[in-house]
Amino acid sequence: MIDQLRAQLSQQIAPLLNMDSKAILASLESPKQAGHGELAFPVFSLAKTLKKAPPLIAKEFEEKLNQAGLEGVEKVQAVSGFLNFKFSPEKIQDMVFSEWNSSEGRLGFSKRFENQVMTIDYSSPNVAKPMTIGHLRATVIGQAIVNLAKTQGYTVQGLNYLGDWGVQFGKLAWAYKKWGSEYDFSKDPIDSLFKLYVRFHKEAEENPQLDVEGSLMFKRLEEGDPELERIWKDFIALSLEGYDKLWSRLGVKHTLVRGESYYNDKLKDVVQMLRDKGLLEESEGAQVVRLEEEGMPPCLITKQDGASLYATRDIASAIDRMENLNTDLNLYVVGAEQTLHFRQVFKVLERAGYDWAKDKCHHVSFGMYRFGEFKMSTRKGNVIFLEDVLNKAVEMVAKQIEEKNPNVDGKSEISEIVGVGAIIFNDLMNDRVKNVEFNWDKVLDFNGDSGPYVQYTAVRCNSLMQKTAANPKAHSGVVLNSPEEMEIFRHLLSYGDTLKKAFDYFKPHILAGYLLDLCKLFNQYYAKQRILEGDAAQVETRLMLVKCLHQTLKEGLGVLGVKVPKAM
Repeated sequence: MIDQLRAQLSQQIAPLLNMDSKAILASLESPKQAGHGELAFPVFSLAKTLKKAPPLIAKEFEEKLNQAGLEGVEKVQAVSGFLNFKFSPEKIQDMVFSEWNSSEGRLGFSKRFENQVMTIDYSSPNVAKPMTIGHLRATVIGQAIVNLAKTQGYTVQGLNYLGDWGVQFGKLAWAYKKWGSEYDFSKDPIDSLFKLYVRFHKEAEENPQLDVEGSLMFKRLEEGDPELERIWKDFIALSLEGYDKLWSRLGVKHTLVRGESYYNDKLKDVVQMLRDKGLLEESEGAQVVRLEEEGMPPCLITKQDGASLYATRDIASAIDRMENLNTDLNLYVVGAEQTLHFRQVFKVLERAGYDWAKDKCHHVSFGMYRFGEFKMSTRKGNVIFLEDVLNKAVEMVAKQIEEKNPNVDGKSEISEIVGVGAIIFNDLMNDRVKNVEFNWDKVLDFNGDSGPYVQYTAVRCNSLMQKTAANPKAHSGVVLNSPEEMEIFRHLLSYGDTLKKAFDYFKPHILAGYLLDLCKLFNQYYAKQRILEGDAAQVETRLMLVKCLHQTLKEGLGVLGVKVPKAM
């Protein structure tokens, strides 16, 4: 990886620049233009010491470094206040082939956060409601960040903060007791629960007294009514059974389930803690923490009747995650509409003396899906179910495969991998902070910027290696140095940096964009170079490059939660 080049170069040039190698290592960066080499060192920090302009300093060191005969460096060139280092094709090829041969399954991994724990709250649907397309973003963005964190050395705790508490369960329990016998819960329990939920709210529009009955039912649940507790636990178990099937298809696996109800017995302690610290004030009968000085409205802690609110529960949850789960980094993958809420929660924690709230708690926000004029409303039942979206994608892919490659083995498995992968990749290729326009033609475009395009390129790489008896092998006497090959090598070298950047910004689209660019470079190379023609050493060396490409695409897609089929 490029990290190795940085480390080696910093050691070589440190005595020549009369600088500490660690300071050089920290300053080495990518050149502003691709044609200027692989690494660049800015000399601006030397201007004060040497009392010269940076361009002059760079020019003087250019001559000195070129004369030094740096190992693996083909040319050093001064450009403005930078020293650009162009490495030899031999050096780059040897580094790529060596690294890729020794890193299968852990390509680009770093140990920079080794022995640290990251807790991440993601997906976290509300019990008794089917997951909709609206849950997709929190689910796949969260899982991609989980996977990225593991590449950086973190031990990850994926938390399912299940929405398993609130007055809606009183309403649902009332509906279940009233109409439950009319539904077949053995066939599709979540669908039956959802129909009950929608039916209750439709009836309540005509008879508002039902809302009162639901609230009373929830009060009985809060007080520990044995029958309602049993019904409530059944709702949770039935819901998790359905969610697990969807999460399995999406490659999602939480390590810990701590729903909202888990914090019920911790809320009074939170309120008392805030009161003891002098942060609580009364406002129209409610208890609030004023945040006007921070430019925010008051954070509501309890309502007039003393009932807790989401902020109270999230404060209790944050303390539990940071202190009881020994968390070093605490992430919440939740929609952008909750930005103010999390700003308030983190600020209240900070003012309560929890310093970790300043820089170790982060709201990883994201935009919404857009479907033209269509808007989702769970209460009315006007929703697009996530399972239906996945099934439709699989069906559409199956139809394409039947038309283009009807004799391929394992059509059902391929359709599932490509269809589900298309939905995941389509989400993750977009900057998470932006809204996403959902368009089926783009999602399943095998030739455009899409998951199927990356999967197909990976399959093409594998197919090339299967077409010949030659084995991928690095030959010392063969150096791949065409412009197309060098572009691929340079792109491969930046894979580790891409993983770091994607994690540091919590933006999987950085990795998705990298993979798309790699596919374009390979397909340009494939169109121009007859890879399997030439003498044996050349073919085997080219196949080694193809193997590295395939490995990068496969592992990169894996980090995004997308599988690669054996054929397409």
